[in-house]
Amino acid sequence: MDIIESKSWVEWLITIAKFAFCFVPVLYILLLIPMERRGAGFMQDRQGPNRSYIKVPYFGKIRLLGYVQNMCDGAKLFFKEMFAPKGASKFLYYVAPAIPFAIVFLSPCVIPWFGPMVFEWGGKVVTISGSILDSEVGILLLFGFSSLSAYGAVLAGWASKSKYSYLGSLRTSAMTISYEVCQGLSMMGLLVLAGSFSLTDIVSWQEHHVWGIVAQPVAFFCFLIATIAETGRAPFDVAEGEPELVAGYHTEYGAMQFGLFYMGEYSHICISSFLVATLFLGGYSVPFVTTETMQAHMGGSLAILCWVLAFLGLAFLHMMHRYSKKLRASSQSNKMVILQEYKLYKLVAGIATVVFIAAGVASWMFYTPEIAHTAAGVNTIGTALGTAVIHLLVLVVKSVFFCWVWIWVRWTLPRFRYDHVMNLGWKIILNIAILNLVVTAVVAKLVGGN
Repeated sequence: MDIIESKSWVEWLITIAKFAFCFVPVLYILLLIPMERRGAGFMQDRQGPNRSYIKVPYFGKIRLLGYVQNMCDGAKLFFKEMFAPKGASKFLYYVAPAIPFAIVFLSPCVIPWFGPMVFEWGGKVVTISGSILDSEVGILLLFGFSSLSAYGAVLAGWASKSKYSYLGSLRTSAMTISYEVCQGLSMMGLLVLAGSFSLTDIVSWQEHHVWGIVAQPVAFFCFLIATIAETGRAPFDVAEGEPELVAGYHTEYGAMQFGLFYMGEYSHICISSFLVATLFLGGYSVPFVTTETMQAHMGGSLAILCWVLAFLGLAFLHMMHRYSKKLRASSQSNKMVILQEYKLYKLVAGIATVVFIAAGVASWMFYTPEIAHTAAGVNTIGTALGTAVIHLLVLVVKSVFFCWVWIWVRWTLPRFRYDHVMNLGWKIILNIAILNLVVTAVVAKLVGGN
């Protein structure tokens, strides 16, 4: 009871609400699947998924820009029969796909989603960290969690009792070890500059100095390449190489067992994107604006945020207008059906744009929260929550950008040969990362003088 009563109900409410961030990678799966399919269609000069639809009164056949087809694929995987091949180790065979997906709910715990909330409530100063688990060694915990997902692929390949699966699992284990070493050494230069293993401290250092990509450009590219390899995506998908290994470690899997591997891969992309954005793109910090400045002008900050969202709505409306104009001039047989569908998109985007513009005007004119003067840096709860929302959206935008980089790389570069992958890791990236660390340490010693 003493522990429960030591915090107010607002502290407990915000602390419990932070656990919702554990499900962010799952939500990103719903974003990444249509993003990848549409992106692949764009890069290959085709339309992508556009066949499945649902019927809506008046608006007709609604395809949701291909998202309905993704829902159909998910339902198909969920209801397909699951079975194990003869001679497989049943327990490990069924457990293996769940391991990478289970790790998804642990990795977000140490990511700082927003800056520390410091506000006055009930006559006392309340401080709430921006991560679920505020650890001084957060980056090490995150690496530990992410490395556990490799066990799923290794156990799947071994338990399947298939030579192709077994070879795929061996490749997975070798590549994971190789590129984890590269990852760790490439980020050490940034840790030397920030002087902490805490992700919150690293973001704070970038906010008050310079982003990691500017301070450590060589480390950024080494870390990005190693992280892409860690996710097992093309051009590093040698563990699943279809021309050599059928499908690698998940050759014998189907139905939702394969779906768990599929979702685990996208969740790994999500966590990796958040990590790269946190380490090298300032994390939740707003470019060129400190948190203190933003809090001092919270009404204007929220107004700018709403107007940016309104601008995106207008851009979407412009895109729909161009698509409609081009479609009317074409000889496509089902153009009237598609134009009717576009009416729904225009209606939703138009309403959202008007709401964001009105919210921005209201924030600019009427939202002037009082500043608590009980201690330096202490604000009202409204200002603290507004800052957290802006920080969260900024971090999400940065992570979505890196998610697109993952898709861009996959559909641009061909698969590397396995020996080329290992040579790249051990002979090139590792040596560059070590050299960068030595140079950074020497410069930091000379400049810092301690």
